[in-house]
Amino acid sequence: MDVYLGVPDRRAPGPAIVLMYHRGGIDRFTKLVADRLVGAGYLAAVPDVYHVAPTDMPMNERKSLLTDDGIVADVESTVAALRERADVDANRIVVMGHCMGGRMAFLAAGRVPGFCGVVVYYGGGVARPWGGGPAPFESLKNIRCPGIGFFGNEDRNPSSEDVNAIDAELARHGIPHDFHRYDGVGHGFQNPAHDTPAERAAAEDGWTKTFAFLRRVAPV
Repeated sequence: MDVYLGVPDRRAPGPAIVLMYHRGGIDRFTKLVADRLVGAGYLAAVPDVYHVAPTDMPMNERKSLLTDDGIVADVESTVAALRERADVDANRIVVMGHCMGGRMAFLAAGRVPGFCGVVVYYGGGVARPWGGGPAPFESLKNIRCPGIGFFGNEDRNPSSEDVNAIDAELARHGIPHDFHRYDGVGHGFQNPAHDTPAERAAAEDGWTKTFAFLRRVAPV
């Protein structure tokens, strides 16, 4: 499996973020997110979970080949590789994702131990398993780190009802988290391709709150 790496200039071990990508894979948006994280001092590692798909398969069809167990194994391998790096503090590793990647971030936080934080942008489909095994929703109770989430109130996946259910499940198990919801925006608002004033305002507010969260759980 390839891993796209963005590495900040630093001489001592520091924090790292396992960045789970959206359906578009390691595309311009994913690289923009990684660059912004690196610019703030975070090493960004993006596991290419689409390695299970033939290279000639259209990008929009590759999602159908992903399984939750396979994603968990890929995240475990990525974390193991990060822990071997001299420039990574193993106690300051966060998992983060957008859209499909937000779902994978919830999945990873619930099934891979050792993360110090989880950041989710509009991760949908959490209640449905991919392949055998429990859905990410069923593993939310196992999360052992604080989380933060960002959602558009006009989104249909996840819908407001979906977000309410995740919020309630985390609260039921005493998992610290903050969810931020934005009126007038739907899915994918952090992507610069979504350029209404409401979407850009939500995107920048999300970044501000994301970096405040990261400074708290995994300071540079």
